[in-house]
Amino acid sequence: MKSTAKKLAVCAAALCLLACGTAVSAAAASPVSGLALSGVAMPWDQDVPAESIEAGSYTANMLLGSSQQLSPVVRPRNSTDSVVFISDDTSILTVSNSGVVQAVGVGTTRITAAAGNQICAYTIVVSMDSSMIVTEMDLSLSSNTIYVGNSVSAQLQVRPTSASNYATVALTSSNEKVATVNNFGRVTGIAPGTATITATCGSVTATTNVTVMSIPNSSTGTASTGSSNSGQVVTVNPSYVVLKPGATRTLTASVKPSSASQKFTYKSANSNIATVSPSGVITAVGTGATSITVSNGTASAMVTVIVNRSAASSSDNSSDSSSTEPDNDTPIEIDPVVQAIQDSEDNEIVFTQAEVPTVTGDILNALRTTGKTLCVVGDGYTMQIAGSGVKSTTSELDTMLILTESDQGIEFELDKGTALPCSVRIDLDVSTYTRLYLYNAVSNKWQYLNSYTDGIITADTAGRYLLTNQNLKFANINWTFFIAGGVVVVLIGIAYIVLKKRYWFW
Repeated sequence: MKSTAKKLAVCAAALCLLACGTAVSAAAASPVSGLALSGVAMPWDQDVPAESIEAGSYTANMLLGSSQQLSPVVRPRNSTDSVVFISDDTSILTVSNSGVVQAVGVGTTRITAAAGNQICAYTIVVSMDSSMIVTEMDLSLSSNTIYVGNSVSAQLQVRPTSASNYATVALTSSNEKVATVNNFGRVTGIAPGTATITATCGSVTATTNVTVMSIPNSSTGTASTGSSNSGQVVTVNPSYVVLKPGATRTLTASVKPSSASQKFTYKSANSNIATVSPSGVITAVGTGATSITVSNGTASAMVTVIVNRSAASSSDNSSDSSSTEPDNDTPIEIDPVVQAIQDSEDNEIVFTQAEVPTVTGDILNALRTTGKTLCVVGDGYTMQIAGSGVKSTTSELDTMLILTESDQGIEFELDKGTALPCSVRIDLDVSTYTRLYLYNAVSNKWQYLNSYTDGIITADTAGRYLLTNQNLKFANINWTFFIAGGVVVVLIGIAYIVLKKRYWFW
C-alpha cells in the first residue's frame, strides 16, 4: 500500500511538472509555429479580448514633415486583439498599420486606435516652424524678352532658404494668350505682347514681366560671311526627345528668314549619353540627360535629350527656337527622371534601381502632378510608385531592397525604417510564400498583415517585412494556469508526506 501511494503521488507530480514545463516552453518561444493539436485548446492559444486601451505617451504637437510612433497600452497585456489605427484626415496625418504617424499637412486632426471593442483617440496639431515658412520670394527669368514659340526658364528664390523644401508655389500668367507658364517654371511665348508671371506661396507673392516678340522677317547678316545673325531664328523639331538606349530620332531644323543660309551643324554636349550625325540623327547611347546644339552660323537652338529604359518615347512638337539676341538658349536644368515623367506619353515610366536609387521630393511632386507611375526595377523585384499614392513630397524614398533568405522565409527592409512618403507596390520574382508579416518594433513581434499572392505586396509602412508559409503566433503565459499548476504540485507534495508518515510503520 505504501509503495502504491508513493508511485501514484510521484506520477501525479511528474504529470503536473510536465504540464507546467510545456506552458513555460510555449511562452518562451516568441514567435513559434502554431501548434496543430486537433480538438485541444491550450490556455495560451485562447482568444483574450481587450478590456481597455489607453493612448500612452505621445506628442500632441508635431512639425510638418516629422513622424512619431504611437504606442497604445492594451489591457490585459496578453490580449490577442490587434490594434488598428485610423486617421480622420489623411491630408494632415497619415498612420501606418504599426502606428507610425507622419505629418503631411498643416492643421488639427485625430488618430483613432482600436483593439477589439475598445478605442482611444490621439488629437494632434501639425504646424510649421519659422524655418519652414516662406517670408520672401524673388522671381526672375533667364530672359525677359522672347520670340513667339520660344521658351525660357523661371528661377525662384525663397527666404529663408530652409523653407524651400516645404514651399508649395503656384505659377500663373496674367495673359495666357501672350505667354504661358507650367508648374515647373517653363515660360513659353504664344503671341506678341507683355504678360506678368506671378509666383504665389501662401500670402507671399513675387512677379516678373515677359515680353513676347514676333519672329522678324528680315535678316541683317548671313552665316556664310560670319557677320552678326541678329534677327535670325533657328527652329528645331522636336525640341526635346525621350529615347531608349540604342534608339534613334532625326531632327528637322529650319531658320527664319528663309533668305538666310540653311547650313546647320549639330553638336552633342555629352556623347556618352547621345550622339548626333552631321545630318541631325540622334542615337541614344547611355542613360541620362544631355543637349544637342543646332547652329546656323551664330544663331542656334538647343534640343534636350533624355535617355532611359522606359518604353516611352516622346517629344514636344512645339518649337523651342532661340537666337543670340535675345538669349533664349538657356536650357532648363531639371532632373532627367522628372523630365521623363513629364514628357512620357505612357502612364508608366521605367528606370533601373541604379538609375533611381532615391525617389526625391521633385520626383514625387512630378508623379503627384501628372498622376503617372514610376517603375524601378531592382534585383529580384520591381517597385511601383503611383502618383495617386503620394502623400508627401517633403521626404524621400530609398528604392533599394535586399532580399535575405532565413529559416522562416524571405526578409527585406523597406526605406530603412523611415516614414514612407507614399504607398508602394512591390512585385517580387518569388511567389512560393503565402503570408506577409511586418516587424513591430514596439512589441518586438512579427505582426501579420495579409495573405501574399501572385508575388505582389502593397505597403505604406517602412520597416522589416517577412514572407513565410508559417502561421506565426505569439504565445503569452497564462499566469493563472501556471500558478494553479504550481499549487497542485505543492498539494501533491503535502499529500505524499502525509501518506508517508501515516504508513511509516507498514
